[in-house]
Amino acid sequence: MQHHDGVHLRTMRTSRGMSLATLANSAGLSKSEISKLENGVRPFRPDHVIRLAKIFGVGPSDMLSPSSPLRSMLGDSKAETELPLYDGRDLAREGSNATARSKTARPAALRSVAGAYAVTVADLNNAPAFAPGAVLLVNPEATAKVGDLVVNRVSWSPLAFYLRQDDDGGLYGLTLSRKRVELALDDAEKLHRVVGIWLGD
Repeated sequence: MQHHDGVHLRTMRTSRGMSLATLANSAGLSKSEISKLENGVRPFRPDHVIRLAKIFGVGPSDMLSPSSPLRSMLGDSKAETELPLYDGRDLAREGSNATARSKTARPAALRSVAGAYAVTVADLNNAPAFAPGAVLLVNPEATAKVGDLVVNRVSWSPLAFYLRQDDDGGLYGLTLSRKRVELALDDAEKLHRVVGIWLGD
């Protein structure tokens, strides 16, 4: 079923006369990753759908084939009450290839946010010092600002840090263990803002 989403993406791209390189540049992805999405080699994730939908100027559901399994995640039914829940260790190890382990309740603040997700914190050595079992609630549409806790979708390790700015205006990440994470100028666009935290038992 994921393959059909790729065929749908290719159709949308070619119907607009858009090259792989052009779409890749606009989406902040590599040509190889776009090609893998189109060919069904790499499954679509909600953040892919959100990003591509913005480029094409359509709604997220318009990016999906009728039988896409992502429709339930990005639609108006269960996606309004549930969030995909990722294990932080999976994300740190597998990055964008990680799959959600389960679902968790969607807070009211994220009801209308397509692509929102949650991440469990467990044994993340250089992540902010939350107890194992804490859950980070993430809004991929919210712009990360200096001072925000963010999910590191640049290198994935450390998985989370606070966004900081030095005296010269450069951005960097800083964990609670005071580890500094260097960021390129355009890396801030790849960071996902944490908008809530559920503490573990």
